[in-house]
Amino acid sequence: MTQSFRIRVENICILILGFLSLGMFALSFFHHLPAEAALLVSTEMDWMVQRASSVVLLCLCMQLWKRKHAARVITQALLLLDFVSNIPHVSDLFSLACMGSDVILFLVFFWFRSDFCCPASKTNRKRGFLILLLSLVGVTANAVISYHYLTPILGGGQHTLLDSFEESLDILLGNGASIPVSHGAHMLELVMFWFSWACILAALLYAVRPWLTPSTRRESDLQHARTLLNLYSQNSCSYLALEDDKQLYFGRNVDGVIPYGVVGDTIIVNGDPVCADLDFPVLLAEFKEFCEKSAHKLFFLSVTDHFLEEYKRQGFGYVKCGEEARFSLADYEISGKKGAKMRMNINHAKKAGVTVLEYRPLEQRNQEIENAFERVTNEWLGQKKSSLLAFTMGKAGLDNPMDKRYFYATDADRKIVAFIAFVPFLGKDGYMADVTRHGNDAPSGVMETIIYEAFQTFRSEGIHYGSLGVAPLAGLDDEKASLVERLLRFVYNNLNDCYGFKDLYRAKEKYSPTEWIPAYYIYLPKHPTPDMFYAVVKIQNPNGIREGLQSFLKGKLHHEEHPRNDPHKQREDQRKNN
Repeated sequence: MTQSFRIRVENICILILGFLSLGMFALSFFHHLPAEAALLVSTEMDWMVQRASSVVLLCLCMQLWKRKHAARVITQALLLLDFVSNIPHVSDLFSLACMGSDVILFLVFFWFRSDFCCPASKTNRKRGFLILLLSLVGVTANAVISYHYLTPILGGGQHTLLDSFEESLDILLGNGASIPVSHGAHMLELVMFWFSWACILAALLYAVRPWLTPSTRRESDLQHARTLLNLYSQNSCSYLALEDDKQLYFGRNVDGVIPYGVVGDTIIVNGDPVCADLDFPVLLAEFKEFCEKSAHKLFFLSVTDHFLEEYKRQGFGYVKCGEEARFSLADYEISGKKGAKMRMNINHAKKAGVTVLEYRPLEQRNQEIENAFERVTNEWLGQKKSSLLAFTMGKAGLDNPMDKRYFYATDADRKIVAFIAFVPFLGKDGYMADVTRHGNDAPSGVMETIIYEAFQTFRSEGIHYGSLGVAPLAGLDDEKASLVERLLRFVYNNLNDCYGFKDLYRAKEKYSPTEWIPAYYIYLPKHPTPDMFYAVVKIQNPNGIREGLQSFLKGKLHHEEHPRNDPHKQREDQRKNN
């Protein structure tokens, strides 16, 4: 049996189960139909349980479509349970049909069980089990409350706590309460019913969450990735693949590497896959298949337009996410009006006694310099208003510098006040300023001076390009923007107080880059879901959602208290005056 035929059979069975779930949900709204009556008899469920269980089954079908192992096991258990529950009604034609479909579906899923190979982690299975216990807590709470209400009505000893517990289980399974209760008690039973079923659904979703076995970062793999980066990396952020927060995927059929991280069921990649241009379509297709088999969505950050057409050809969605400030060092100069601000800042730093030097740890280690770098970093962290970003930002990496280059500035007293770590791209024909740190006593203009002097050093060595990295969400001005781009523009305009996107763009712009290279988000499925954007924020900053909300609310309050400073208000007033 061919794989394509097997997959087709599996998909047909999943669709049948999905349509049955939808049918059960729809029938629950038509209480007087013969089909609904037959369904009530065969399943021994009332309409409330029909709706709840149909939602659970629909979610289960979605997980089966992604070939999740836990979803197959749960489905087979439910099919077996339904088969057993129909045995007392075997003389009924409808029940007999249900039993037949249960057997067929059970056997298909059992026969093709090897295809449902996407595992769930032990942690998620434990969480699912704990959430499932909450439904039992709901049943127990309902039993205690029912006992409290019914004991006075039925005369004390006639109604025990065990009777109340059985009543609550009946309510959960849709058989209804056999004893009339007050309206308040009935509403409480409804709350407990939906609480219990919500717990069951949440437990199911946790139990089937996909999981990838973390790859072991061996030194040989790290050196292999380093070699590939120095040969093929055209993306300025690709060298961050060597940071210890990345897992490495190596091509099976071509020589290439893809750095990634995992949040929930989304795989995040920083930059483009690294390989020879001719091998890129094969490597991308391999990694796409790797993600699909493990039931993960896929999201690339800060991708250039170098391979954009191939991404589109393979079915990925895309949106512009910013612009990279890049410099052609042979053409870069700060003379004239355009470079006036840079010259002013550099002159100010020079007058303050700033001197720029390069530290080469691979040639000779200097513990005093490295201690000063650590001090500057701690001072810089103390100045930040938000959490330190990860994944898309590197570390100083002095414990294993490899191909990084370090330039630092001293003041008039020979005290180190700032430093920048550069990472290579374009086969070391370009360097990007990755880690930028300045201390509390750093004179104005010190960072501009380090950048300029470093670029002059690179140019004297025959290196052709410099980069300040991507200015996130800059340049999103297309009036025909997609929904995703409008969302990104909203973030850019409203969360600047937290993330400083506009400030970062202006900071890079003052260096007068020779070109702005567009950067893109690339994603699969083609239309990204909210949890994918949550994963993007989460992997870079675990506190990013909370800080973003706080920034947005503070900004709104500030504009309400100071409407004259609100740019939207200013534009509206100007329009009215004109």
